[in-house]
Amino acid sequence: MDQPTSLFDRFFSRPRPLWVTITVSLVLLLIPFAAAYLGGDVDRFLNRGEWRVFLLAPTIIIYIWLVSPLMAKMGENVIEALRPLVDLDEDEFDQMLYDASHIKPSHELIAFAIGVLLGFVSVLATGFDQGITWLTIYWLISTSLMYGILAWTIFIAVSSTRVNAALHRQPLQIDILNPEPFEAVGRQSLLLALVFIGGITLSFLFTYQDANISSPEFWVTNIFFVIFIVLIFFLSMRPTHRLLAAEKTRELQPVQARINSACRDLVMRLDQNQESSQLPTEINALVAYEQRLLAARTWPYNVTMLRTLFFSVFIPLGSILARLAVDILFP
Repeated sequence: MDQPTSLFDRFFSRPRPLWVTITVSLVLLLIPFAAAYLGGDVDRFLNRGEWRVFLLAPTIIIYIWLVSPLMAKMGENVIEALRPLVDLDEDEFDQMLYDASHIKPSHELIAFAIGVLLGFVSVLATGFDQGITWLTIYWLISTSLMYGILAWTIFIAVSSTRVNAALHRQPLQIDILNPEPFEAVGRQSLLLALVFIGGITLSFLFTYQDANISSPEFWVTNIFFVIFIVLIFFLSMRPTHRLLAAEKTRELQPVQARINSACRDLVMRLDQNQESSQLPTEINALVAYEQRLLAARTWPYNVTMLRTLFFSVFIPLGSILARLAVDILFP
């Protein structure tokens, strides 16, 4: 059974030829320069640095277009990794995926429209009434479009979690000592966090002002972004964590019960001066197995993923320092 394709997938997630990507990206980036030329605002547009603000919207749109196929591919990798663990035949599995991944086009259009409306209101609230020019018209359209695509992207990202949730509800053959199949979920969570970091970095590059560095609000906002990214990383893995933690507890309980029973039996035999037989060896083997179970990971990430996340949260700060260096070298 073919999986349903959302409108977002058709516009953004479907891979395109390289020449199409480059051509469309160049056109989007050149439109604000054309608007400045038509309005006779080229000098102000270039010399006052306004081009940075006007390039933010097309850059964010291009960024979403480029990362969407990666996110879609990562979702497919999660399905492929967990498929051998799901105790369903092919028809049942395909039907489950179809039901979980189906998104009504009307819901996508509503999400996009809400974003466009928010973008339109935000532009009107920041001085659009200063005069109608080609640049202000472009600003209104591009910002509204950017907000619309952002809202659409967030809606799709939230909706895509239904697939993972559906997979986790199925009867799974889990080996708690081998969490490797679930690491695909960790890689998906890491990529999601990195995508947000990339978007925040682009925003800093195009909107940062020198006065921001001395503003408490700027640093509070940055701290909030770091906390938000870390929460995205862990919350998106939480269903997998709960599943693995429950399996770990289920396997630990009988082992610990047998250790307690064997220890009581051994003490009783020693008190009665009876032969302990193989009890000490069995207890040692059970304790060793218990330690392996206790050490089993219930979060589907490894040290490499955690290290990548840790260093990546500093990328927005590095972008600010790069902007400062460029402004000093090329005032």
